[in-house]
Amino acid sequence: MQYADDNATPCQTAEDLQRTATSYNTVYERFGMQVNTDKIKALIQHPPGQILPNINTTINEHTLEEVDQFSYIGSILTSTPTCKKDVENRIRAAHSAYGRLSCRVFNNHALTMATKIMVFQAIVLSTLLYACETWTLYRSDIQSLERFRQYKLRQILKIPWESHTTNVAVLNQASVTSVEATIIHHRLRWAGHVQRMEPFRLPKIMLYGELADGTRPRGAPKLRYKNQLKRTLALTNIDPSSWEQTARDRATWRRAVHHGITAFEEKRKENEEAKRRRRRERQEQPRPPPTLPCELCPRLFHHRLGLSTHIRHKHPPRR
Repeated sequence: MQYADDNATPCQTAEDLQRTATSYNTVYERFGMQVNTDKIKALIQHPPGQILPNINTTINEHTLEEVDQFSYIGSILTSTPTCKKDVENRIRAAHSAYGRLSCRVFNNHALTMATKIMVFQAIVLSTLLYACETWTLYRSDIQSLERFRQYKLRQILKIPWESHTTNVAVLNQASVTSVEATIIHHRLRWAGHVQRMEPFRLPKIMLYGELADGTRPRGAPKLRYKNQLKRTLALTNIDPSSWEQTARDRATWRRAVHHGITAFEEKRKENEEAKRRRRRERQEQPRPPPTLPCELCPRLFHHRLGLSTHIRHKHPPRR
């Protein structure tokens, strides 16, 4: 798992980590290289409901610092199996990429709107969704990513908030798909690529690997990548039981992914419009008169929450 001069080494026990660190240090010294112990960090993923003690791994009599999160090749690795920190880091990086191009591209009146959208898709969106094919996302993470993209697209298209333009209209005006559809496209494309790999390749071993020991805790457990991949296949009308056979042929898999993404985006837009229409119908319906009176004043309320809030602020208890 070495990338250039960076190395990420997963181990199951503290003894394995110490043995591996010593072996790497010995091999590097044979080639005349020196390990920078100040940059090496040890990250522990604790079992659910347990806190493991410090492992105190040493290299050349230097104890490695133990951290809760660490940046490796642009991604944030954390002690908790979620991508929230990585998503937040990607949003900050995309903000920075957009700011560096603001004067020369996005605020440049000599460039057409199509050129600005192309630059945004090529640089800012690529920075935002770096390594998104390996993320295990929750709905709140997708909403954060979509919120950032909508904010930047409205700035580029000069759409003020007073116009009350919907998110679907903004995407149609920019001729782009939603963030969720883009992530699904990257995820399915990567899954097909891994499926066509040889069985001894590490990504394929990780995709099909399962823990031999241990049980999942009660309640709603953390979302797994396999669960999200199955859900993605269902959203794009791809049979989860036969997707492996389909992915073996690259051209067939690309057609299936393209048709699935198109159908998913159309259905998502229809659901957004239907939700907006139902909300408008509820607002247009006549509201029944209030029936809950306040015992301390003649005011009436529709719900108990409003009544309790009114009593707490307007008629606080005397001390």
